[in-house]
Amino acid sequence: MKRSPSWQNGILILTTLLIVLSMAFPSNGGEERKIRLGFSLLAGPNADFIHGRPTLTQLAILPRINYPLHRKWDFELEGTLSYYGIKHEKNLYVLGTNVNILFKPLEGKGWKWFLVGGVGAGYNNSNGRIRYIGKSHVAGILHIGTGMDVNMGKGYFLRGEYRLEHLSDPFNHDEGINTHCFMLGVSY
Repeated sequence: MKRSPSWQNGILILTTLLIVLSMAFPSNGGEERKIRLGFSLLAGPNADFIHGRPTLTQLAILPRINYPLHRKWDFELEGTLSYYGIKHEKNLYVLGTNVNILFKPLEGKGWKWFLVGGVGAGYNNSNGRIRYIGKSHVAGILHIGTGMDVNMGKGYFLRGEYRLEHLSDPFNHDEGINTHCFMLGVSY
C-alpha cells in the first residue's frame, strides 16, 4: 500500500522552497536586505456585522518573518493560530501558515503604505461539525488587504492592517467563512 506524503511535510517543503527562492531575487540599487521578525494580533467579525448581527468573531496570533525582495516588494511567511467563535455552533480553531506578498506603492518619512495578498493552509478541528467548513481537517486560506508600517525608531515598526479573509475546505464544497480582520502588530 503506497502512502501519500502528509500535509505537514508538504507545508514544510513548500515553505522551505519559497524562502530559498525568495533569496535568489537580486537587491535593487545596493539596498541592504534585512529580515524582519514580528507578530500581529488579529480580531474581526464576519460580513453579517454590516447588518448589525455578526454570527462569528475571529481572533488570531500571527508570528511573521518578512524578507525584502525589491525596494517596493516584500515576501512574508506568517504563522497563524486562529480562533473562530461561532454563534450557536462549535468553535473552530486553525493552526497553519500563510505566504504573503506585500507591495509598497507609497512611502513617506517614517511610514510605508502597503497592499497585501496571500494564501495559506492549516489544520482545523471541524470534523464536519461546523456547517461552514468541510470534513477533511484541512483549511485553505486566502486574504487581501491593506495596511501601514510606521517607523518607531531603533529598528522597531508598528503595523496596522485590514484584511478580508476567506477560510474553507479545499477538498469539499462548502460555504467557507469570510471575515473582516483588523490587525495591530510590531516588527523589528
